[in-house]
Amino acid sequence: MMTEAERTFPENLTVPIAVSLTSTVLMAAVLWAFGRVWWCKLGDTAIYVNQAWNSSHTSQHFLDPYSLTHVLHGVLFFWLTGLLFARLAMGWRFVVAIVAEAGWEVLENTNFVIEKYRENTASLDYFGDSIANSVGDVIACAAGFWIAVKFGWWRSLAFFVAVEIFLLFWIRDGLLLNIVMLVYPLDWVKDWQVGA
Repeated sequence: MMTEAERTFPENLTVPIAVSLTSTVLMAAVLWAFGRVWWCKLGDTAIYVNQAWNSSHTSQHFLDPYSLTHVLHGVLFFWLTGLLFARLAMGWRFVVAIVAEAGWEVLENTNFVIEKYRENTASLDYFGDSIANSVGDVIACAAGFWIAVKFGWWRSLAFFVAVEIFLLFWIRDGLLLNIVMLVYPLDWVKDWQVGA
């Protein structure tokens, strides 16, 4: 029987990290096949952009304000893998999280989801992520997962809530609000967000 310490910090992370990197490379290849650009199509070479709304640069650079929502993906995946795969070593739970995030990045960049974002949210100029941004999102998810491992369940919940509140004040959006608006758009929320 594996102890909690062994599940949390396995002796050898080489294979889980290799599998995670491979899934990220495969994600990039699929996005390239979809016709996604490698970097900002406007040619701006900045690593980070501070724009969240009505900008042709959002989701086109390695990092943007929405990178924090992908950190929260990692926290959620820590919780979910803990519930669904409690007996699995932490390194392999990390692999599940990264494969799920890479899968989301591919799904998020399908025409169907891009149009949903444009119709249902305040992201009127959204035309999908660059490949670099998707890779940055996977890295942000990985960071969120390991932050949650370090913090544990309750402190990672406090971290999650704090980041959500910060995002609501900063960009009038967040992970939970983004999900709500994608699934069940509310006109008054969209109006509030556009007024940012």
